[in-house]
Amino acid sequence: MAVTNGYDAEAAGTFFSLTSAFLLLTAFTSLGADTGMARFMLRYETQGRRGDILPTLRAAMWPTMALSLLVALGVVLGAAPLLGALGLEGDEATEALVVLAALVPFATYNTLALAATRAFGRIRPTVMIDKILRPAAQPALIALIALSGSGLLLLTVAWSVPYAIAAVASLVLLRRFLDRRDVRGHEATTDTRALASDFWRFTWPRSIARISQMAIQRADILIIAALRSPAEAALYTAATRFVALGQFGTQATQQVLQPKFTALIAADDHENLRSVHQVSTAWNIILAWPLYLAVAAGPLAYLGLFGEGYATSDATLVVLLMSLGMLFSVATGPVDTLLLMSGRSTLSLVNSLVALAIDLVLCFVLIPDLGIVGAAIGWAVAVTVRSALAVVQTRSALGIASFGPAVRIAIAANVLCFGLPLAVLSALLTPGLLGMGLLVLAVLPLYALALWWGREALMLSTLGGLLRTRARGPS
Repeated sequence: MAVTNGYDAEAAGTFFSLTSAFLLLTAFTSLGADTGMARFMLRYETQGRRGDILPTLRAAMWPTMALSLLVALGVVLGAAPLLGALGLEGDEATEALVVLAALVPFATYNTLALAATRAFGRIRPTVMIDKILRPAAQPALIALIALSGSGLLLLTVAWSVPYAIAAVASLVLLRRFLDRRDVRGHEATTDTRALASDFWRFTWPRSIARISQMAIQRADILIIAALRSPAEAALYTAATRFVALGQFGTQATQQVLQPKFTALIAADDHENLRSVHQVSTAWNIILAWPLYLAVAAGPLAYLGLFGEGYATSDATLVVLLMSLGMLFSVATGPVDTLLLMSGRSTLSLVNSLVALAIDLVLCFVLIPDLGIVGAAIGWAVAVTVRSALAVVQTRSALGIASFGPAVRIAIAANVLCFGLPLAVLSALLTPGLLGMGLLVLAVLPLYALALWWGREALMLSTLGGLLRTRARGPS
């Protein structure tokens, strides 16, 4: 919001295009190693193979860091032609891209270091660094730069420098964590080459899947900038910003549940695995659906947050399409996590590639004529197909369905006690941002009452315990 309110649409669109390219690059350089660590680290510790942990960590770190340095160098050397391919121009944009390239290794290391601690169920470092420190520093610095009237280069520096700070902090925390975990000084039980081979045999499909997923999230911004204009890219970015905000809750539960899925699969505890999956799907709905329903009920109030010129009819349609896509995706639950933790990373890869192909084809076909609405259609279709494929595969491969009694209660509570009243009230009153906030507060007690009625099936006390654990980390 600081960017859209502090800069014109052209500058904001250029900034969003450059940062989207940065996030795509870091998805590429991390090579999906964070998921590989989630699968192997806790498993080795549980099996008494502490000596295999450090060699596996090194097998994950060295290739990814080497690749990140090569990518950073390549972008610096080819900054001008890369900008031309993105439909961007200007010396300041070139300098901003060079700054972002220099930060790619820092962002890559931060991702992997935090993933290493999460692999053991240690959530506190991720919360402290990736959910509090960096997300708080970025908007604060951006707001200062915007108030000072500085240009694109300093704006990019303000956004990217927190990645370097986060990398240093994650380095310190990872070293302390490994010392406390007593993983040093143990002999490996397996040849290090065999450990690396096992790790990357599982992980390489995930690296492609991770790039595909990030491309689905960010490539449409770049395509809009190239085929239409940076100004339309800024409008689209603003209209879709709420999608990531709604994923915070679901990511919180999934990161906490990754080690749990791994432990249940290793123990071949199928019944508890099914129960945990279905209840966690209900939790995702409880945490994410209220935001998506509220934004869908009051799109003009939401778009008004970004300043004048953003509450257009096309942007409103984008908000509605994105909301529908995310409502379905959240309702399918953490099916991709379940596929990955069960060793079916190839299925996840296929799903991601199919979704990416759909998204890219529809974007290139629809954006020239429909603009940002065409991009939203492509994204919504791609996300829906990917989620549906994962649901079918989880059911056929593991015999586990996402939809159970807890899911039905969560959906009913959201639709009947939150979404429907909010939609009716907002249609009758057409409120602004303050009015929409008051309407949300008005229907929340009804929603909370419905959740309390179904608290046993929803296991709300367990959800509260997991989120508290995520906030402070296990002892």
